[in-house]
Amino acid sequence: MAVKMRWLGCVCFEIVLPSGKVLLVDPFIDYSATAPIRCQEVTGADYIALTHGHYDHITDVGSLVKRFRSKVICSHQVAEPLARLFSLNNADIVRVTAGDTVTASDLKVEVRKGEHIALGPVRRALSRQRSRESSNTGNQASAGQETNGSKPTGVTAELLEMRERIRAVGLDGGEQLTFVFQTVDNLRIGMYCSGCYQHLSDEVRAIRPNILCVQLGGNHPEQAAEIAALSGAEIVIPMHHDSGGPEATHRLAQEMSRHLASRSSARFLDIIHGKWYEIGVGVSPL
Repeated sequence: MAVKMRWLGCVCFEIVLPSGKVLLVDPFIDYSATAPIRCQEVTGADYIALTHGHYDHITDVGSLVKRFRSKVICSHQVAEPLARLFSLNNADIVRVTAGDTVTASDLKVEVRKGEHIALGPVRRALSRQRSRESSNTGNQASAGQETNGSKPTGVTAELLEMRERIRAVGLDGGEQLTFVFQTVDNLRIGMYCSGCYQHLSDEVRAIRPNILCVQLGGNHPEQAAEIAALSGAEIVIPMHHDSGGPEATHRLAQEMSRHLASRSSARFLDIIHGKWYEIGVGVSPL
């Protein structure tokens, strides 16, 4: 049981299934400051799964569907404005809600309940962190400064324009979903993009994943570790924690790893942007 996958920043994962088809989660690539590639370098997108409709989870849906004729799995609330935003055909969209299951010949998708993190405390914490880093370096990066090769840091004019388009169609998040993706050889990949709320603990216990990708950004590392431990996953991968720069990203991951080690025997993967991994019984970079 194994898949090939790479993290493209935020919650975006490119997952090559045993069939050779490709599943893409929450595509935020060309507009992202942390994505290591451009959309044109994505190898496929037979299926696109969206946890919710905020801009940092959907911006590249249109170009990918046009290129790959993808099937887009999303909530009912997201479906209509998303179709208007990107001129999608109804046949391209699979509308779901928590409790649903979508079955294809090479993939089963279990849709489960999630809840978005409270953004206020997260924004305040990020602001404090950036202020500290600016004071330490004396040289805070501007919105147009080039980093990571060709990727600008901060908010670009293109992203601002896209966010205005998203607001104009009334796309404001919709139902928050988490997913379990099960391959034909029964490997279960949990995609927990959600806050680490106590009332979701039963949901986490029920997903029974081999691999759990869990939202670290916006959640305390100890809470994210507890969610991972409750799931019983063999392999745990953090995500959505890369907005503060490489050092902060690694620091958060290491703190989560330390907490997880006291609760579970799961293997923790401090995943690197853009690196392909073959993940199943073991983990090895390609």
